[in-house]
Amino acid sequence: MQPFSLEQIIGSAATGGWDWFNAVPEHVRRALETAQAKDAEDGRTIAAAWARFYESPDGRRALEALFDSTLRRTTFFVNLGLDPMSMATFGAFREGQNALAHEIARQIGLGMAEPVKPRET
Repeated sequence: MQPFSLEQIIGSAATGGWDWFNAVPEHVRRALETAQAKDAEDGRTIAAAWARFYESPDGRRALEALFDSTLRRTTFFVNLGLDPMSMATFGAFREGQNALAHEIARQIGLGMAEPVKPRET
């Protein structure tokens, strides 16, 4: 089978076609499937490790502290006198913190099943 050109691949993908994927050599497809299977297994192993950590008293306390300082504190205050770029950088930093905490919560089953509620202070 003749390889597809980049233009053909993009055009086919834009219309929802996957014919170009069938042009991948069999050994490359097998390697990709093997890598995807390993990644999926690693993901399940890591999620199980986070869940075991959360089920331990110390782990639950540590993750609750992480969730308190990130997901349960979803806003940040603008510091007067700082330039807009500094505040945008701080916002991106906080979003990164929230993304990590959210991924851990999702992996231990707290993602969408049990919404994280702010605590009373």
